[in-house]
Amino acid sequence: MAHNSPSQPCAFILFGATGDLARRKLLPALFRLFCENLQPEKFAVIGFALPDQKHPEYGDFVRAALTEFVPDKERLSCSLDDFIAATSFVPANFTDGEGYQRLKAEMDRVEKERETLGNRLYYMATPPSLVPDILNQLSAASLTTQSAVQTPWTRIIAEKPFGIDRDSARRLTDLFHKVVTEEQVFRIDHYLGKDAVQDVSILRFANSLFEPLWNRGYIEQVQITVAETLGVERRGGYFDAMGETRDMVQSHALQVLALVAMEPPNSFAAKAIREEKSKVLEAMRPLSSHYAVRGQYGPGKDPDGNPVPGYRGEQSVPHDSNTDTFMAARMEIESWRWAGVPFYIRAGKRLPRQVTEVNIQFKGAPLALFRGSTRRPEPNRLKLRIQPDAEISLVVELKRPGTLRDLVPVELDMYYQETFDAPLRDAYERLLVDALAGDAVLFMREDEIDAAWRVVDPLLAYWRSEPADFPNYAAGSWGPAAADELIARDGRSWFN
Repeated sequence: MAHNSPSQPCAFILFGATGDLARRKLLPALFRLFCENLQPEKFAVIGFALPDQKHPEYGDFVRAALTEFVPDKERLSCSLDDFIAATSFVPANFTDGEGYQRLKAEMDRVEKERETLGNRLYYMATPPSLVPDILNQLSAASLTTQSAVQTPWTRIIAEKPFGIDRDSARRLTDLFHKVVTEEQVFRIDHYLGKDAVQDVSILRFANSLFEPLWNRGYIEQVQITVAETLGVERRGGYFDAMGETRDMVQSHALQVLALVAMEPPNSFAAKAIREEKSKVLEAMRPLSSHYAVRGQYGPGKDPDGNPVPGYRGEQSVPHDSNTDTFMAARMEIESWRWAGVPFYIRAGKRLPRQVTEVNIQFKGAPLALFRGSTRRPEPNRLKLRIQPDAEISLVVELKRPGTLRDLVPVELDMYYQETFDAPLRDAYERLLVDALAGDAVLFMREDEIDAAWRVVDPLLAYWRSEPADFPNYAAGSWGPAAADELIARDGRSWFN
């Protein structure tokens, strides 16, 4: 799944070119790919948005973004002026039909000057509510083709959330299919661009040690934690319409779960991998309120001990909001491999640590040999940490030196930064390289989206009908007490 520089020329059209995602992530990612020769040789970036008030000239906006979000060492080792020379800008709002005619004229100009051959990669870095308008305007202005690979090709990268429930996701998919084919739609989840996430599959299938044990016969439970120390920052308006279950669980957490639980694909081609992930999601029981809890943080302290407001005190959040900022659930996969194995998912904001990790706990060893030991041996556990520091560790039992029966758990660790003499590539960089090359392995297919919504929709519908007793956990804690009670019912506890 690694690529050299894509050979086909291309124009990259960035909707929302002056937004926060473009400024913080996309422009820095494009600049790094430019510096590393991972873009096509004949390439151009065309921004489409309303001008930024501080930097009306788009070149100034790009320069300011890269100065802020790309370290000096990287920025000064590559020609910033050459990158800016490959960018241009069409000022317009997303419903302005005349703006799309100006975009068409700009793309024609770029195609002649930079020889991009009419190949177009559109990136929708916009609020989800604007995507239908953009699609309709692209169609009306005849700015798309019907091929993802044959020149001139069109591909569209769509940011999450893909709908707010199953019905809206299906309507959005139908709208995409009126403009382009499914093969041309690249639904992005930046978690899938992280090397540690991709190594979940490599660890299983490239090492004969694990795959024979990767089933209900040897695995007792799986825990997936997506914890953030921050609140909603400046995203209060957006987040309050979504909530943690939609924002993190329906997308990021379920995608990681699918990679952990999928059957071996017959290849690492996009179709084969996405087929197996979809089967996992389709085999999952829909979430029930009996096996799920929600939470919303109140005032508390950040990891440095500084006081922070509760969610209802954040900018753009209603003072009586019932939006979840935390959720925990027990999930099950009704398949031969996983029948009876609980998958626990926990995701939340304003928690004590920023960490995303998967803990796979194996069944314990028989106790007959260890009756005289100082403690019971802990079950072996495989920990796959995705962020902030990518790590793989295996917890095993050994004896303390100089004793016979004093057992201690020991972690056999592999840290990515210590093991590999190369920096981990930013997830957006990796995903942009794949989209430019037409490789959809790390992007979500329509049936995956539909199956994920099928899992969470019943729970969201129930929560909408039932008032919540919020806030129910303090900022800086590990969530509401009900989350601990949920897993304690099974005689287990969270790995913190």
